[in-house]
Amino acid sequence: MLVFPILVLEVVKRNKLAGMVGPVILCYALGLIVGNLPDSPVNTKLSQDVAEGCVPLAISLMLLSTRFVAWLKYAKQAAKAFSLAVIAVLVSSFAVSAYFHLQELGVEDVWKLSGMMVGVYTGGTPNLAAIGTALGISNEVFIVLNACDLMLSALYLILLLSVAQKVALKFLPSFVPKEKHDRDETFHYQRVERMATKRTLARSWSLAFLLSVLILGVSIGFSILIDGMITAPSVILAVTTLSIGASFVKKVRFLPRTYEFGEYFLLVFCMGIGSISNYTEMLQASPNVLLYVTCVFVGTIAIHFLLCWLFKVDADTALITSVAGIFGPAFIGPVASVLKNKDIVVSGLTTGLVGYAIANYLGLGMAHLFHFVFP
Repeated sequence: MLVFPILVLEVVKRNKLAGMVGPVILCYALGLIVGNLPDSPVNTKLSQDVAEGCVPLAISLMLLSTRFVAWLKYAKQAAKAFSLAVIAVLVSSFAVSAYFHLQELGVEDVWKLSGMMVGVYTGGTPNLAAIGTALGISNEVFIVLNACDLMLSALYLILLLSVAQKVALKFLPSFVPKEKHDRDETFHYQRVERMATKRTLARSWSLAFLLSVLILGVSIGFSILIDGMITAPSVILAVTTLSIGASFVKKVRFLPRTYEFGEYFLLVFCMGIGSISNYTEMLQASPNVLLYVTCVFVGTIAIHFLLCWLFKVDADTALITSVAGIFGPAFIGPVASVLKNKDIVVSGLTTGLVGYAIANYLGLGMAHLFHFVFP
């Protein structure tokens, strides 16, 4: 579980086919294969514990490089567009979940899924994992939910990399470059990344890991203080809050590649959760869940672009904030390159990280709101 994700990341860098499949799918796939072998050697208790432990560590490490101040100072248009994206997923998730619940369409624990959908389309897979862990979703449903999301996202990515800008310009205004921003912090961060040696990187990751472990320890203490015991929702919300707070410390924010280090723990989680999932139950659950995820996905995108049209958001900003919500920061660069617009990269990356930061709050809030309205 600890070694294979490292090998996957290396293979993805060197092999185009593996890069197209992606490290998340490869880790899930191996976990599923090994876990479903006859007389599987997997220790399910160990896999479960490691997977659950990796979620808060991944969240913390990925949030340490968040740049809230830069985003708020330089990206008013992106902030507006991303806010509309958040409204879109909240409305879509609640409406679709209510319809499936009232029509009894065979999706179990739809209130939990509503929160997970808000999490994944505001932030990303780490938030899907975090909220699912906090709400106690079954491993099989989590795997199916994530697989459906990946399939739909792949189709949307094809549109983004081909005709999306031309279509968006039919009803949204063109991007108008503003005066040059002060990008000293961005350049400094990029220089730190380029100059990072194996030694400095090892030191950076060690410090980031120790800080994340400390944050996790304090969060566990907070959970015990508030709930009288360790509960996943309290721990995850505390980890999110403390990690955002730590990101305001410049030395912490400039630790190189903490985001990538967090992705490693996410891959360990993927392997662990895959290895304890029963593929038979997963396949049986998939048709209804696929329909549910498709409705939320399409609804989110449609409402977002409708709101962008109403509030006169330009096409490039609407597209890049949609990418930030649906995919997270990893796809900002490729999409911005297709849009031929370098000015939106910084705002897009920071918006994506902000999405990770707020997604846990919104997702858990949506789940409990829906459960209150439809007990």
